[in-house]
Amino acid sequence: MVQLSERLHRRLLEKKRRLDVHRPLSTEMLEKLREQFVIEYTYHTNVIEGNTLTLRETQLVIQEGITVKGKPLRYHLEAINHPKAIEFIERLAQGKKPTSEKDIPYLHGVAMKGIGEAEPGAYRRGQVAITGSRYRPPPPYEVPFLMTDYVGWLNGNPEELRPVELAGLAHFKLVHVHPFVDGNGRVARLLMNLFLLRHGYPIAYVRREERGRYYDSLERAHFGAPRPLVNFIGRCVEQSLDLYLAAIEAATPETTFIPLAEAAKETPFSVEYWGLLARKGRIDAVKRGGRWYIRRETLRRYLEEVGREKHARAVKHRG
Repeated sequence: MVQLSERLHRRLLEKKRRLDVHRPLSTEMLEKLREQFVIEYTYHTNVIEGNTLTLRETQLVIQEGITVKGKPLRYHLEAINHPKAIEFIERLAQGKKPTSEKDIPYLHGVAMKGIGEAEPGAYRRGQVAITGSRYRPPPPYEVPFLMTDYVGWLNGNPEELRPVELAGLAHFKLVHVHPFVDGNGRVARLLMNLFLLRHGYPIAYVRREERGRYYDSLERAHFGAPRPLVNFIGRCVEQSLDLYLAAIEAATPETTFIPLAEAAKETPFSVEYWGLLARKGRIDAVKRGGRWYIRRETLRRYLEEVGREKHARAVKHRG
């Protein structure tokens, strides 16, 4: 079952290949990138769940142990716990053992320690509802059996999914079971990253600006359409690859991100056309501060690809 668009899949493979060329990265570079990703991952994953700590406040809590005045204890614990949870999935990713069913409650226990009524590490014993969703999770007595099936699916990969597809569906299937009272989304995103790390991809995270699209794609997946979610996750992976490559590759006019409105002037198509492609994930673009940014090489490659497709159709028509 192929869920990831082929155009996106090719971009991911090419960017991972470029990253692999530079491996092994220096210890200094790895530590710098890891520090950045841990802070940004923690900030964005918590904001999605309603945490109001800013990026700077999140950094201070993690690195300095500072308590931010006026913010609930829960918010501080969410920031403190996540780096520990990331350390745990990094250890699992380095090992060769298959995922154990015990790993998932343990991961939940690390991420949700001391937080509200989360019952860290325990499957729920009552019915739950997902705020803002029409989907109703299965009854609690089914959860242990569903989780056993889930882990078997993870380790068996019976559909022979590619790594990013497996990571995206691993995320969805855990949220679909909703095995915990609270923290299901956090654990699902951590587990997703366990499989990305195992296959050599950097940690990926859902940015707060994309919260609406993220939840919309999850809702569609609950009702039988997981492809939009998998492709959404694929674009999150691509953003992380872009950050790594920007840190280790020398910038050129072709590879530097510039505003889409500026880049579109150098092509025969309008900025509206390119913006539509960016929103649909058809081209490699990023959104920052409400504006789309793109590389010149992306436009060039897309135009070349469109040209090849038109030529192939013309040849087929003449035949």
